[in-house]
Amino acid sequence: MGLRLRVVRPTLAVWLAGLALASGADSAAAQTRVAGFAGLVLEAPASVEAAAYGNAPYLLGGGADLLFYAPALIDRASGMSAGLHRYGSEGTLATLAGKGSVGLGDFAVGLQYLRYSGPVGAPGQDLQGPAVTSEGMPLTEFAASVGYARELFGAIGAGIVAKYLEVQFDRGMDRAVLLDVGVAREFGPTLVSLAARNLGSDLDLRGRGLRIPTQLALGLSTERFEVGELDMFLTSQILRRRDGEIIPAGGVEISYWPVQGYTFRLRAGLQRVVEDERSPFTFGLAFTGDALTLEYAYQSFEVGGNAHRLGLSLR
Repeated sequence: MGLRLRVVRPTLAVWLAGLALASGADSAAAQTRVAGFAGLVLEAPASVEAAAYGNAPYLLGGGADLLFYAPALIDRASGMSAGLHRYGSEGTLATLAGKGSVGLGDFAVGLQYLRYSGPVGAPGQDLQGPAVTSEGMPLTEFAASVGYARELFGAIGAGIVAKYLEVQFDRGMDRAVLLDVGVAREFGPTLVSLAARNLGSDLDLRGRGLRIPTQLALGLSTERFEVGELDMFLTSQILRRRDGEIIPAGGVEISYWPVQGYTFRLRAGLQRVVEDERSPFTFGLAFTGDALTLEYAYQSFEVGGNAHRLGLSLR
């Protein structure tokens, strides 16, 4: 195990260094995303923990909110996770996920609710952060998810998530049923996940066509390893959006346990920023006492207020 960790850690370190270079270059040449996207609630961070890593989930974390990121890992999840995300004084995102089991496999359910009233713009200007809407017109979105996963051939995890999405904007409303599908497999001390998310038909609000934010995500996370008296792990994700943009992201957690069962966690992340309205850097803190974890994540925004996120998970 020690030999394999020595091989994997430098590889991921190089990957994360590449993320830093990509973020710096793209901030200087930021683009404005074409308006006309809906389903912003499906692109905003659904997990407080993942938000601290640049919205790259830790695939070996075992939280119920893996439902929103990696369908094939639902069978590894446990307990419940809840999050409240505030974007300044104008936006609120709430998330809730829980895990259960049946005879033929494991399932999870999740809820996501977003309400945001921005000053200018149109839906889709920044799908990784708060939605920007027309003057005085609040955007409200709700998503309910049910996912199922099981192991295939004794080696590959596979999962599927069905989503009900409801969008209200500019006195109009439309609904859609979407699917996520994914596979995952372990390679030594690393776990790799591939997921296609938000597959389905586009929306039509009062004659205005709005596209669903379909994504293809490749994630990779390491097992925890010791560095002196500390525990660490690395996680990363490469996301391809429907508009063709490639969004790499990655993060690290450093944890310390002064007493058995009580752990303090420091988290940091980095992501490529396409819409130049937020910092590419993310930050987070967490405390675990036995089975209960309290989490906080932060990201700086240039307009609309900074993002503060609070989470609670029970496993």
